[in-house]
Amino acid sequence: MKMLINELFKKAEILYSPASLEEDNLHITDICVDSRIVHASDLFVAIPCPQIIFNIQHAMSQGCRVILSTEEVCNELRPLGKDLMLIPIKSPRLALAKLCAILYPKQPKVNVAITGTNGKTSIVNLVRQIWESQGLVAASLGTLGLEVSSNAKFDTNFEIPKLTTLDPISLHKTLQNLSKQGIEHLAFEASSHGLDQYRLHGVKVKAAGFTNLTQDHLDYHLTMEKYLEAKLKLFSEVLDENGTAVLNFQSPYFKQLSEAVRSQSILSYGVDVPADIVASKIKSSMDQLHFSLKINDKDFGEQSVKLVGHFQIENVLCAIGLAIASGLSPEMVVKSLANLSYVTGRMEYIGMTQGEASIYIDYAHTPDALKHALESLRTYTSGKLWVLFGCGGNRDVGKRSLMGEIANDLADNVIVTDDNPRDEDPSDIRKQVLKNCPKGLEIENRGQAISMVLSQLQANDVLLIAGKGHETGQIIGDKVYPFDDRVEVLRHIGNDLREA
Repeated sequence: MKMLINELFKKAEILYSPASLEEDNLHITDICVDSRIVHASDLFVAIPCPQIIFNIQHAMSQGCRVILSTEEVCNELRPLGKDLMLIPIKSPRLALAKLCAILYPKQPKVNVAITGTNGKTSIVNLVRQIWESQGLVAASLGTLGLEVSSNAKFDTNFEIPKLTTLDPISLHKTLQNLSKQGIEHLAFEASSHGLDQYRLHGVKVKAAGFTNLTQDHLDYHLTMEKYLEAKLKLFSEVLDENGTAVLNFQSPYFKQLSEAVRSQSILSYGVDVPADIVASKIKSSMDQLHFSLKINDKDFGEQSVKLVGHFQIENVLCAIGLAIASGLSPEMVVKSLANLSYVTGRMEYIGMTQGEASIYIDYAHTPDALKHALESLRTYTSGKLWVLFGCGGNRDVGKRSLMGEIANDLADNVIVTDDNPRDEDPSDIRKQVLKNCPKGLEIENRGQAISMVLSQLQANDVLLIAGKGHETGQIIGDKVYPFDDRVEVLRHIGNDLREA
């Protein structure tokens, strides 16, 4: 790949003023943000950070002479050399996303994005399943990594980082690779961090969905207002001008979201509300949900999906909306519902012990998610409802006591343990969780905590192991130690598990 810098910036619709004709006709071969791997012919985008000058000097030591950054940084760099081409930009992050979209232009034909505090991973997975059931070659991308439909002739030789939203360079390279390998439909998660940092700008998004907004990530956003502001960017800046927004009618932010959508097309969804996609008469069992469905006032009768928890209905409705917005007819989507199955680590039914206690694993790591998970399991718990969970280190501190209080109110027995303490003292985290949780029993080692609970379960009890879901590691300090809740359950009583 080789492109004239003036041509690149013109296609990306980014204004810049070259100092000379020589600069205007300069070729670059790639774009880079990591000074450790930059090449002499790359355009280096210096993202503002405390060590930005060091990063730029390191890039220069690798031979790089084309630097894009803020005007303030560029002014500071001017004395460093006459052969340095400096490109001052108001928002380097936004410029990076736009430039990546030009350098890596191929994308799947249909891209849909989903944002919200809870439900993103489940929804992108469900949308992919719906597409696959209609014979479309599809993929989903997010917290669970890249998942490709079974009908794809897919041979990946590129590594997908386990991030909810990739950085622009990784994202656009991935989109191009997916397109080249025949992936025509992609559903991906849009995190608030990714939206705030312009990682998704430049992606052609045909449909965008919103689930909910509850407390999380305030260590980054600081206020709920800033958190919402980041989410709104998906609808006001990223969604195609002729795209469709799929919005939760029951969200208190529905009006703000509707006003933010830059297209005129909105599909609303909800339970027992005057929305475009409506579920009613919800009934649940240990491993299935039943509900009546209407789409644009057309009655599709009773539907069944192999999912657990009333809160999953909203995930299903949002997935239906995104699938319709992607081009499928309501009839085609409805036919696909019976084939939907659970998403790994999302209210995943592990099995029933020989003593007839049921075990579920869920990623719930926010107050709202924990509340919905426990309320759902309570509906078919005739014995005791147990919950085992912890809170992550170096994350939103304010939600810890809230989660402890919710567990105390909704469960009969509570075990508070560790969940990725990272750089924090695990005992401090547990102490904060236990502040409003007098029922809580503190067991530091998560494996030992799971073993203890399993030994205490009685007939008709239900155990929810929350917080880690699909994760296969425990982060302590700067190291990741192998750990999987599901593996731990099976290791302790795998031979004693049976189907319900």
